Amino acid sequence: MRSGVDDRHHVIESRARSPLHAPDLQAPPPIRERRSASRRAEDQLATQEALLLARALDILAEEADAEAHLADLLDLLARTVGARRAAIIADGTDRRVVVGTGVGEDPAAALALGTWLDGAAPRSRADRAASGATAVSVAEGSHPPRGARQIATPAYAQVAVPTAGRVTLGFAFADPADAALADVRLPRTLARHAAVALALVTDQLAAERELATLRARDAERATFVSTVAHELRTPLTGLAGYLDLILGGSVDDPDVQREFMERGRGIVSTIADLVGDLLELSRLESGAVTLASRPFSVADAIRHVADGLDPIAMERGIALRADLPPRLRAATGDRRRVEQIVTNLAANALKFSAAGSAVELAGWFDGSVAFVAVRDEGAGIDAEDRARIFERFYRMAGHDRITGTGLGLPIARDLARSMAGDLAVASVPDSGSTFLLALPGPAGVADDELAAAMVRALADEELRLEERAVLRAIHTRD
Repeated sequence: MRSGVDDRHHVIESRARSPLHAPDLQAPPPIRERRSASRRAEDQLATQEALLLARALDILAEEADAEAHLADLLDLLARTVGARRAAIIADGTDRRVVVGTGVGEDPAAALALGTWLDGAAPRSRADRAASGATAVSVAEGSHPPRGARQIATPAYAQVAVPTAGRVTLGFAFADPADAALADVRLPRTLARHAAVALALVTDQLAAERELATLRARDAERATFVSTVAHELRTPLTGLAGYLDLILGGSVDDPDVQREFMERGRGIVSTIADLVGDLLELSRLESGAVTLASRPFSVADAIRHVADGLDPIAMERGIALRADLPPRLRAATGDRRRVEQIVTNLAANALKFSAAGSAVELAGWFDGSVAFVAVRDEGAGIDAEDRARIFERFYRMAGHDRITGTGLGLPIARDLARSMAGDLAVASVPDSGSTFLLALPGPAGVADDELAAAMVRALADEELRLEERAVLRAIHTRD
């Protein structure tokens, strides 16, 4: 037992005699700020955001309309990314593209950017097939254009705006290298802030345009009602006058009484025609007109109209000619309505043509587009009247004494367009006029193809009329 105690005492003494050494502790490495670069980038981005928002608020605070606000905001975004101009496309229930320009700037380059953005912006194949052509509008800012904005060969870039529905920004750059950096120069957070401001102004612009449209329709409706009231009141006043004379015993001569009764019947017929045209116009506007569109022979339709108008032409001493296409060539439309249009045009031509002149009904095809032309040798239509003859109730100077409702041409054009066609006029003063009805063929035709064919046909008809005017002048001189 003693031996164990001695052993422990020996161990304690040996430990007491051993030297003590301090632990070898190394100093910690110096603290390094590894997020300094990140913080600098965040600070710069925060500064950019604050600056962008401040400038956007300055623009919105200016006394200008929504169109100018939108254009100025787009210009701000263009300057932010170093672009020459900017555009926005919103792909919602109505696909809209708006491009910003400066005051008085040529809109051609802006429209080119808008067209590119419409084709490049993300859109599903189903949406692309379901939607028609997108309207590209130009918003003019409140400031003059900055520097030289025309670019010989612009480089385009798009930036999708996150969390803003289907909204995409488009930019036009002078340098393709700058276009490649559009996403970097407009980070997602900046794009979101820009989308908020643009959405506010876009909604305001849409509201203003809708209000302007409603006001225009209201004014048009008021004018229409006033005109209809006038057109009805004038003949009714005349009819009442004839009836008062007859019923009051003021007309004893039976022949005069008969004449007054015939005039009254003519007035009733005029009123009936006006009411019929008004009902037709109402049905067209409401979409209640039922069209039985199917292929039909253009030659047969023209011949049927010519046969019905031959007696009128012979009575007035006017030669009614027909230049028919091959009988098997067909157009697509409601044949009864097509004949109604051609009859209206040809009757007008006979009404306004002088005895000894000629009226021609012609038909031909330009690719997949069928044309029916009604040509006359009358006095022609001045340029300012050509722009208005399809307006409701518009009557050219000197035509006031000629019976008519002033609704025939508007109804004819609305019917043509309801059948996917169109109606236009070419005219040269003192040489005559040609009314052109364009219709799709049996295989159908795209709208732009039909429009291009109409432009070619109008140019050919104007050339024909100008040649006739030259020949007439030569014969007159001789």
